[in-house]
Amino acid sequence: MSLPAYRLDGFFFELCDCYTICPCWIGGAPDDGRCTGAFCWSVENGTIGDVDVSGRSVVSVSFHTGHRDDGGQEVTLFVGDGADEAQFGALVTTFTGGYGGPLGELGRLMGVLREARLAPISLTTQDDHLSVTVGRMVSGAGSVLRGGDGAVTELRSGRLSEVLGPRAEVGNTSAFRIDLGGQSASVQVSGRAAMRGPFRYESEGEP
Repeated sequence: MSLPAYRLDGFFFELCDCYTICPCWIGGAPDDGRCTGAFCWSVENGTIGDVDVSGRSVVSVSFHTGHRDDGGQEVTLFVGDGADEAQFGALVTTFTGGYGGPLGELGRLMGVLREARLAPISLTTQDDHLSVTVGRMVSGAGSVLRGGDGAVTELRSGRLSEVLGPRAEVGNTSAFRIDLGGQSASVQVSGRAAMRGPFRYESEGEP
């Protein structure tokens, strides 16, 4: 099967129930041996094959035990409800690793894709603050951390740089909740890990 080329850029959020910094970013196992999190992408400009996906959002809710590299993640994927059928299909395949490239790792680590569906998504970032909502199922808010010199604390070239972004601003959540109706990926915490930053993904595809 041929794989289309894709080029995407925008900003990402990553929130989870680990403590700052989420150990996945530095190649470690999750706190308490398990991790429930939300990977969020706001695509400002992008194409997947001949499908324009500019302005679309994707949120991947994942749960795994043990080290992330062991695979076996349980994933529920949400695409912003403004997407049409072609955009939905292209985004789901790309953000579950099906089209390879820098996002191919998302497929290699997946155990079960529980569901992929449209949902109302809001991703906002302003000054030091960030927030995400996915209907009534996901909500999170946080702020980035600043060092003694007043600059935002950053992590560069971390373990998740390829599937998120090369530069991540480090933060904490003031609130983070996932409720998927009794599935294992449910959590309600505060004071946990939050990261944000820019992304740019490019894949030439395969004939």
